[in-house]
Amino acid sequence: MASRIGSDQRTVVNRHAEGAFQLRRPNACSRFIPDAVSFLLCLMHPTVRKLNGVHYTPPALAEFLARQTVACIEAGRREPVAILDPACGDGQLLVSLIEALQARNLKVSEVVGFDTDPQAVAATTERIREFEIPCVQVDNRDFLGQGGSRRHFDCVIANPPYVRTQNMGGAAAQALAKKFRLHGRVDLYQAFAVAISDVLPPAGALGLLTSNRFLTVRSGKAMRRLLRDNFDLYRIFDLGDTRLFDAAVLPVVVTGTKRDSKGKARRTSDFHRVYCVNRTLENNDDHALLLEAIGDERHLGEFETTAGMFRIERGELLAEENDSVWTLANSTTRNWLARLREKQFRRFEDLSEIKVGIKTTADSVFIRDEWNSQGICQPEEGLLRSLITHHDASRWSIATVRKTVLYPYDNSVQKRTPIDLDQFPLAGKYLEGYRKRLESRRYVVDSGRCWFEIWVPHQPTDWKKPKIVWPDISEQPKFFLDASGAIVNGDCYWIKLRPDVDPDWLYMMLAVANSTIATRYYDTMFHNKLYAGRRRYMTQYVKEFPLPELESKLGQQIVKLVKRLVERPNRRDEAKVEAKLQHAFGFE
Repeated sequence: MASRIGSDQRTVVNRHAEGAFQLRRPNACSRFIPDAVSFLLCLMHPTVRKLNGVHYTPPALAEFLARQTVACIEAGRREPVAILDPACGDGQLLVSLIEALQARNLKVSEVVGFDTDPQAVAATTERIREFEIPCVQVDNRDFLGQGGSRRHFDCVIANPPYVRTQNMGGAAAQALAKKFRLHGRVDLYQAFAVAISDVLPPAGALGLLTSNRFLTVRSGKAMRRLLRDNFDLYRIFDLGDTRLFDAAVLPVVVTGTKRDSKGKARRTSDFHRVYCVNRTLENNDDHALLLEAIGDERHLGEFETTAGMFRIERGELLAEENDSVWTLANSTTRNWLARLREKQFRRFEDLSEIKVGIKTTADSVFIRDEWNSQGICQPEEGLLRSLITHHDASRWSIATVRKTVLYPYDNSVQKRTPIDLDQFPLAGKYLEGYRKRLESRRYVVDSGRCWFEIWVPHQPTDWKKPKIVWPDISEQPKFFLDASGAIVNGDCYWIKLRPDVDPDWLYMMLAVANSTIATRYYDTMFHNKLYAGRRRYMTQYVKEFPLPELESKLGQQIVKLVKRLVERPNRRDEAKVEAKLQHAFGFE
């Protein structure tokens, strides 16, 4: 009989616990769960779980993760295995791990789980009852609350909650950072990763399902370093936009074993990547079939399911010592990069500054399509500036700018200076109407600025110079030149040349950014894609784009063509630029 022990509401189940009448589990496998658990799982409303970064692992994905985790356990092991899930949810990962271990004829000596949801704890407890395991312990408390666990486990499987810093709150994020030795922007899954590492002994197996963001963004550096320094990574599966997981994040599976504190990496991790080529259904019902193909290295290239076409890539993990982004490397990508770098003359960041656009943090106050609408006190004309947003973006140049921003700064001075509202009574009257909302942005006032200022305004004089602009998120490159002096919104990035740099470099950058070479370089080196193949063209990626020589005859021909494209975009000149760039970088 199950019993409650202590104030932490720990649930312990003996292997002789009384049985319960059985219903077939939703995934129709050979195991069963009690009818009461089905009711409890219905009570765990998905909206509540998502608000807390909780997304339960689908059975097919759980079984895939479990098989990959067990594959890390040393061959020939016969000792029973103690396993842990630090955020067990409905228990699916633990059930799948037990089944995978048993399939390898490995006994499970102990099962431990943690979850802050008492209904999840009850559900997991009942699901584990059916297995003949000496000790099952499911705690209704936070695994991180006391720094994790003081015990060691032979195998940890986990799909930890994914909660960003801004959702946790500053104080909670700082407390987590201090407790788990984290730096920079903190995400909850990073704290779980540290705590998991602490409970694994040398050779202990890890199976981790989390967001793939840490592979490619600057804020994932701490996570990359933790895994690189503490684990021999076996396999990484970037599952991309496959929709194998009911969450806004794109998932990645990481497996490996804990490294000895004095040891060095004993192997290079295999890296596998799968993304959608085209989708015919909104949801993918072929989860098990697709995961089977991903796990079988005989499948390479395009793979078709009833949900659409997917592309599977395979290689090794490229993880450099400076903790730069992690990506996939194979002989094809290495040869292509080596050839390109022979002809690379500069990088974008060598000649320019790359910035994100303005961020008002109150767009409905500062930004409008029309300012002369009835009932609006229109500010002085000199304060209203054209604002480029991602809606305006196209290749080479743009036809129209749809929005206007109230930019409350003195454009006549070099240094950024907010206007005197007494000298601009119309703007003052308009802004006073929103004063309560604007003053609620405490971070603006606390930074010593006026309550009506924009949070990220940039220097007004910078907008007057010719600049390259592009949207943050785009399926295909949409880089264009703007010489109108328009302001750039925060959903876009922009480039300005450094002082004394030849202005023609701006046209060469535009040529490269819109080329297939830059797209392939991005996909090879960074590959930060969202759903439907949309790329994130952030500063950390674009600054690394390669440039060929400008002063050569070929370079001057490219610049001339791009100047013509800016004036009148057309496919013929675009094809010529593409061909000449291929030649400039040493490709036929």
